[in-house]
Amino acid sequence: MEHETSGTALIDGLIEGVHVGDNLVVQGDAAAPLDLLTERFIAAARPRVPVVVVNLAEAWAGEPAEGVTVLDWSPVRTGEASALPDALDPAATFAQALASLEALDERVGSGAAFVFDRLTAVQETWGADAALELFLTACPRLYRRRSLALWPVEADAHRPTFLRRLGEITQVVVEITGEGEGLSLTVREAAGRAPDVVGRTVAAVVADGDLVATDGPRSTRERLGTVIRDQRLSLGLAQAEVARRVGITPSALSQVERGVRGPSGDTLMRLWEVLGVPFGPNEQAEAGYAIARRSGRERKALQDGLTAERVATDPLAGEVWLVEVAPGASGDRPPFAVKRPEVAAVVRGVLDVTIDGRSETLHEGDALVSADAVISGWANPSGQPVEVLWTFPVR
Repeated sequence: MEHETSGTALIDGLIEGVHVGDNLVVQGDAAAPLDLLTERFIAAARPRVPVVVVNLAEAWAGEPAEGVTVLDWSPVRTGEASALPDALDPAATFAQALASLEALDERVGSGAAFVFDRLTAVQETWGADAALELFLTACPRLYRRRSLALWPVEADAHRPTFLRRLGEITQVVVEITGEGEGLSLTVREAAGRAPDVVGRTVAAVVADGDLVATDGPRSTRERLGTVIRDQRLSLGLAQAEVARRVGITPSALSQVERGVRGPSGDTLMRLWEVLGVPFGPNEQAEAGYAIARRSGRERKALQDGLTAERVATDPLAGEVWLVEVAPGASGDRPPFAVKRPEVAAVVRGVLDVTIDGRSETLHEGDALVSADAVISGWANPSGQPVEVLWTFPVR
């Protein structure tokens, strides 16, 4: 999709742009205009790419707009047959619903736009496990197919563990909640963007059929400052008194509360102690494992047609990179200039490599293990992107 967009400029700016393959989860409370965001998403996508609406919450009324295919699952809820060509039988199972989605995805091809309306209705129809399975199945598939997807979620209808799982899988999560006369939008997940995008928040209202900001986006640092200030005031403590107990100047605390600067780790821990905010050790560290989330990663251009994200770095496991090779791209030097053993495993597509003067073709699922041979060339012979997991020891 050219010029990818959620259909709402405020959301696009808040997450620093929509990327190819993004699954956009918009989770809102009762005040969130989920229907409006769905309408804007469809309207923005329909002139450029095929649009698929997975309909379940209620029976579809009228003929779909040109360029829109409705995968109608609503007969399972209503008990009434649908006249739409892509509709489930009222007695259809969840497995049949998944199969119909996969078949339609194959038919429309990559680069489409999908709207799932809604996961909450899936949970009400087939249960919470089915709603999660739908997301676990469709989200990675659509990402690989470079299709854009909008997932409106009624947050109050789902358990916190369910919402957390969505955030671990998807690329983008924007939370929308009612705040006084308006709304508050907060970025909870933003894979492939700068680390400071997560936590951004902005106040907005619905005006003229769109979301309009009523103030500028606030960074995590500014929000942290507000939390510290509100907690201090709730305890009836003066700024000078808190600063004295923490061991910093009142001016420094004022800068922290205004978001001008962030506190150091030691200062933040002392603030939490003084203000009575609980904190504790990292559970992952105690468990003996760590999770490298996608939200903090940045894409790096290695060569023309070759981009990569550092997935993880560990002294024992080494460096792990997810490399994407653009359609038809090629190069005559190694992707990584390392004189260490390398492993390149093709996750998606076909990759040609030249190693020690020999040409090798790696298909999906193949892995190249090189102890000391030199990879002197690479090429993507297809019209689709290739994804490769590339690993080598840490220097």
